[in-house]
Amino acid sequence: TFSGCSETGSSWHGTQTAGLVTAATNNGIGMAGLGRNVRVLPVRVLGKCFGYDDDIIAGIRWAAGLTVAGVPTNPNPAKVISLSLGSAGSCDSAYEEAVREAIAAGASVVVSAGNDSLAVNAPANCAGVVAVAGIRHVGTKIGYSSLGPEVTIAAPGGNCFNDTGECLYPISSTSNTGSTIPVAASYTSGGDDYAVGTSFSAPQVSAAIGLMLSANPTLTPSQVTSLLQDTARTFPTTGASSDPTVSTGAACLAPSAAEQARECYCTTATCGAGMLDAGAAVKAAAAGRLVANIVDDSSLIAVGASGAF
Repeated sequence: TFSGCSETGSSWHGTQTAGLVTAATNNGIGMAGLGRNVRVLPVRVLGKCFGYDDDIIAGIRWAAGLTVAGVPTNPNPAKVISLSLGSAGSCDSAYEEAVREAIAAGASVVVSAGNDSLAVNAPANCAGVVAVAGIRHVGTKIGYSSLGPEVTIAAPGGNCFNDTGECLYPISSTSNTGSTIPVAASYTSGGDDYAVGTSFSAPQVSAAIGLMLSANPTLTPSQVTSLLQDTARTFPTTGASSDPTVSTGAACLAPSAAEQARECYCTTATCGAGMLDAGAAVKAAAAGRLVANIVDDSSLIAVGASGAF
């Protein structure tokens, strides 16, 4: 129980992040999730008044199929754990242990870098995780995104540089019209319900990993991370400002006590290896993996998995 906690309207944050992974595709409605046909295991660790690190750590462990006192073991362990949450500070030993055990169990742990324009938040700064920074649609770092050497890769996080009117470049995802309970399905827009933040960068990477594992289920978490980084697109270094009223030109700097709340050009030391390229990552994951399709006793056809997605 949280002191002073009262009833408030839901942000539908979990619904929005999940939609980026698994919203239905090819139906002409709303938007399409990146992780086509992947399955989602919803694990709620935060409520209307946030939550405790212990809850998050228990959620990480349970999602990976590890033992959590007082609850049955998860019968469907996740191969990707997507965490659109965090707080300022370093990764402590409890988070380190949970992340290490989840990775050892075969799960990639993907975490949003944070939205305070400072150093990468915990648990995105834990060793072994896939930490995701937020970039604008043109590839520059969004002002609010946390940054630093702990970042693995960057993905769009939505941005609004206009002071009035609707948000110009929000992230479109699934939502709900209800205030405190689900009522009717809806989609975020550029209005009062616009979605921006590294919370929305992380599930895009998680969805890409889901597709990579669909193409090649034998990949380990470390192999997944390497392929994401190896196939990432190079950050722009000039001429990419998304705000015509701002002259950027400057590269992002290593995090310090001063916020870097303005758009800047990413470097591999501040925003990860590059910009997520889901298609290239999936192709790389499938490369060299052959699937045998036996038509009859005298015909053996080997089909490369890269032609199956």
